[in-house]
Amino acid sequence: MPGLTNDQLALYLKDMYKAEREGYKEMPTKYNEIFKVVKGVTGAGDKMTQILGAGRLARHLTEDQPINFKSPVQGWDFLVKYQTFSDGLAFSKPAIEDTVKLGNLMNDLAKTWGRMVRLEKETWAARVFNEGGNLLGDVVFNGTHPGNTATYGDMLYDNKPLFNLTGNTRTSKGGATYFNSTASLTLTPANFETVYNLHTATNNRDERDHIVMNPADTLLVRPGAERFKADRIVGTEKYPNSQLNDINPYYKLVSVIDWDYLEAAEAAFFIGKRQSDDFQFHERQESEVRFFRDENDLGYKSSINVRFGILIKNFRPWSRGGGTSA
Repeated sequence: MPGLTNDQLALYLKDMYKAEREGYKEMPTKYNEIFKVVKGVTGAGDKMTQILGAGRLARHLTEDQPINFKSPVQGWDFLVKYQTFSDGLAFSKPAIEDTVKLGNLMNDLAKTWGRMVRLEKETWAARVFNEGGNLLGDVVFNGTHPGNTATYGDMLYDNKPLFNLTGNTRTSKGGATYFNSTASLTLTPANFETVYNLHTATNNRDERDHIVMNPADTLLVRPGAERFKADRIVGTEKYPNSQLNDINPYYKLVSVIDWDYLEAAEAAFFIGKRQSDDFQFHERQESEVRFFRDENDLGYKSSINVRFGILIKNFRPWSRGGGTSA
């Protein structure tokens, strides 16, 4: 085929971007069901500082008792870094210019990239759960970006792992201690109740240790056997594995999400609030596809890049049963 003009390059780029979006839509995702997706963010990352407010209201003991004015109290700092993911392909001049069905080749490659973008988002989001009990932390929690350094490194904002055990409790700004993970649990009705109660009736406190609702609407598990167990626990009107025909108190208490990207080696189940404002997936930049001429070797190159990051502002939206801590 004849050499490609700049106009032809632009047409191929347009077609590739369209094909990439088609490939992106082909692969269903769960990260957007679990995290609150935030678009329109800017910069290399973001930083938020928690304000705890002035505390409880004072009951007046006299009619003329003055109001006690206090300054708001600062809480934790939350940081997110916008990670960049990319890929590229290089073609020689003859490989492109002698290819009769170049458009088909470019579109097929672009569709593959679309699927890979979704795979990377799923993998990065699931890493929060797969590495959430790591005692050394993980890069997915490190929000350090130019101009802002996360003092907690690879840990959560309070220098603890996301899922901490009773022997490694975290301390709130009010001084109380908490944990949101229970070791050595498999998914059974009794263990579901244990973690659900920990989530809703023990960790229903804010950073000042005031009672607040900590709702749960989701049981997050791996597909396959764990999904079947979950459906028997919360999807049957009668108590599972019982011969007494008792009413099942867990029936429709939460809905079930099975996620392929949860690691089998983690052997954990999670109870929490989906799309909580405290668990955010920031989409800094949608995928950018490029197709251009390399003047150094007269070849052709195609690339894709995308940017996103995760911001966690609270450990309480999710609790874990089982799992590892290393």
